[in-house]
Formats: sequence, structure tokens, C-alpha cells
Amino acid sequence: MKLKLTITALSMLAAGCSPLAPLPNHNKFFMLSPISENAASTTAAAPGSAVSIGVGPVDFPDYLRRKEVVTRTAANRIDVSDENRWAGPLDKNFTRVLTENLATLLNTQRVESYPWSLSHPVDYQVIVDVERFDTSSDKQAKLVARWSVRDGHNGKELYSTQTITSVPVGSGEEGPSAALSANLATLSREISAQISPLGRHPDNALGPPSPALSRNSTFREGQSDSAASLGAM
Repeated sequence: MKLKLTITALSMLAAGCSPLAPLPNHNKFFMLSPISENAASTTAAAPGSAVSIGVGPVDFPDYLRRKEVVTRTAANRIDVSDENRWAGPLDKNFTRVLTENLATLLNTQRVESYPWSLSHPVDYQVIVDVERFDTSSDKQAKLVARWSVRDGHNGKELYSTQTITSVPVGSGEEGPSAALSANLATLSREISAQISPLGRHPDNALGPPSPALSRNSTFREGQSDSAASLGAM
């Protein structure tokens, strides 16, 4: 009997099946990606390097404050992945990519993430409240976020709206993160479109919202629908 146990143990060790051997790690790690400069070249003219932008605070719902990737399976249910992980905190990754996108779209390197030094106030502050940022079981990636642009010197709200955008999730393991990155690019373009006409003068008033940001615009899959309003959210 002892001989059989010894032979079995040796066989397990030879096959790499030791109970002390580390378990294989099947986790996969994903990140959001910024827009490319080529994609940004088709947007409206930017204000230039003299303008400074402050991004934040960016608020995220608690269900997204986790390392695991979540999938919405119903209106009131999410599934948490056993293997797919975000490479870092999703809210910080979101803020970093939004900051990069705005720097590219507005042609300025003076973009700060909240909090920034009070001794160097920004021209404009962008505040974002993310309500939803996930993929669903029907292969759609959706972003719902309220955001506002404020005068960085006196805190006056210049513009506020809600962005709702949805794009289909592509094939492959990177499909969900790529689709969510596309949603974030849409949000970035809408924000830059409102900051771009202001230039470096914080007291300039924003003009009327563009048709794409009209309160009566119709939501369609793959596009964004923004209900814009001047004044407080």
C-alpha cells in the first residue's frame, strides 16, 4: 500500500500536479485607450496651448469601483468576471484617458487632473458624474454621464448636460474595453466642442448648443444623445 502511495505521489510530481504547486493564473488585464491624433484631426479647431483645462472631480458609481470587469445582464443585475480584470482603478483610468483626449482635441498640454494647485488656477474646469459605464450581455457598451464646464477662476457654471452613448462590442477579448474607450472618446469630443469656442477668456458665454447636443435630439444606438441645459444640473 505504501509503495502504491509513493508511486502515485511521484507520478503527480512528475506531471506537475503537486498540491503545493501554484495554481495557474488565467486572469486577463485590460485598459481604456485614448483617441489617436489622426482621429482627433477631423474635429473642430481647438483653442490652443495657452488655454488650461482642469478635469475633475470625476465621480464613479460604487458598482464600478472594483478590479473585476462587470457585465450588465439585466436592468437590476450585473455579473462580475472571474478572470477579466482592469489593470488599475477604472475611475482613475477613465480620468487619465479623458485628460489625454481633451489635451489632444483642444491642442493643449495644459490639462490637469483634479486636484490641481490653487496657485495656478485653470481657465475651465470639467466636472463629470458617471452613472453607467459597462457592457451588457447583448454586446453593447454604454456610457451615461452628466457633466458641466465651469469657469476655473470663479466657479461659475457655463454649461451642463448629459451624454448617453452606446456602441456595439467588437469580437475578441479586447472588444469590451475598446468599445468603452469609443464611448469615452464620444464624451471627450462633446466636452471639447463646448470648450473650443471659449478660447482663453473665462468670461465668454457659450453659444447655443449644437443640434447634436439639443434637448430634443433622438438617441440612436452608436450615437450620443445629450440633453443640454444652462444653469445648475
